Amino acid sequence: MIREVQWESATWNDLPWKFEAGTPNIAGMIGLGQAVHYLEKIGMDNIQRHEEKLTAHTMEKLSREELEIYGPHERGPIIAFNIPGVHAHDVAAILDSEAICIRGGHHCTMPLHHHLNITASARVSFGLYNTEDDVDRLCAGLSKAKKIFKVR
Repeated sequence: MIREVQWESATWNDLPWKFEAGTPNIAGMIGLGQAVHYLEKIGMDNIQRHEEKLTAHTMEKLSREELEIYGPHERGPIIAFNIPGVHAHDVAAILDSEAICIRGGHHCTMPLHHHLNITASARVSFGLYNTEDDVDRLCAGLSKAKKIFKVR
């Protein structure tokens, strides 16, 4: 990071080395290595099948919830949606009160949101650790949000 240090001054190194300060994140590298071993043990194909099955199940359940769902039916484990007439941040807050974590906002896709003529969307994503019970809890939380906002 530094080429030379004096009592009165310091001379910075050239790019990119001047931004390489401090000790590398050794604990983080060890943790990443263990995470990779864990995923390899399970098998990426198994993880993909689990996510595909859970996403299909979620799409089927959410299609009954009278939501605006964005994107194709076949997708990865990310689903963006809105409850008509309810801001995505309000949906996220209500779900948060039920210990259900989703994202509400524009998700760095403001041009898409402008194209869809929406200010924000709610987004749920799944991973290896999610189950169909999580989907059921999500749907129950969405029902609560609709009741609070008097949506059907």
